[in-house]
Amino acid sequence: MIIRPMLGDYEMPRIERIHAVERRRLSRFSVPGLAGELQQDLGHDSLAVEIVGSLQGDDARDGFLSEIRQRYQAGDPLAFVADITSATQLDQVLIEALEVSEHNEWAGAFQYRLVLRQYVEPPEPPTPIDELGAGLDADLDLLAALGLDGLELPDLLGVVPDLGDPVAPVLPALDAVKSATAPLKDLLAGLKSTLA
Repeated sequence: MIIRPMLGDYEMPRIERIHAVERRRLSRFSVPGLAGELQQDLGHDSLAVEIVGSLQGDDARDGFLSEIRQRYQAGDPLAFVADITSATQLDQVLIEALEVSEHNEWAGAFQYRLVLRQYVEPPEPPTPIDELGAGLDADLDLLAALGLDGLELPDLLGVVPDLGDPVAPVLPALDAVKSATAPLKDLLAGLKSTLA
C-alpha cells in the first residue's frame, strides 16, 4: 500500500525525490601497530528525511509556502508518515531546513527542498531540591524529637559527683620543681656573660 507523505495534516505536493539517512555514531581509536582502528558504537543519530519537489504557478507556490513556513516557524514537532520510513521508529519530526528556489526552466517553475529530523522526546527534568523529602515530614519530625531527647541523657544519669579543680593537687609538685631549678638561673647567667 502506498502511503502519501504527510507532514502533520498537510500532504506534501509534487514530490520528485525523497530519501532517508540513518547514521551510527562511531568513535574511532587508532592503536599503534594495529591494522585498522578500534571502534566504539555510541548509538545512532536521529533519522533525517529529505524531500525534494517542484511546483508550477504562483498560486501553488504561495499555498505551499504559506503551509510550510507556518509549520517551520512554529518549530513544533509534527507527525510524519511516508513509505520510506516504514520499519523505523519515526513518529514525529522537526523541520530542520527549508530551501526554496525559482528558476527559468519552465514558466512559473518553483522547487523546494525540505529536511526533516526525527524528534526525540527529552527526558523529564530531575526533581528540584526543594521537593526532596517532601513526603517525609512526619518521619523527620519523629527523628528530630528522638534527637532532642538524646540531648537530655545527662539528666538520666542522676547525680554526677563534683570533680573540683584538677590543678590544686599538682601545685605542691610544681613548687618542688621550682626550688630544684632555682640554682640553674645563676649558672646560666654566668655562662651568658662568658659567651657575650
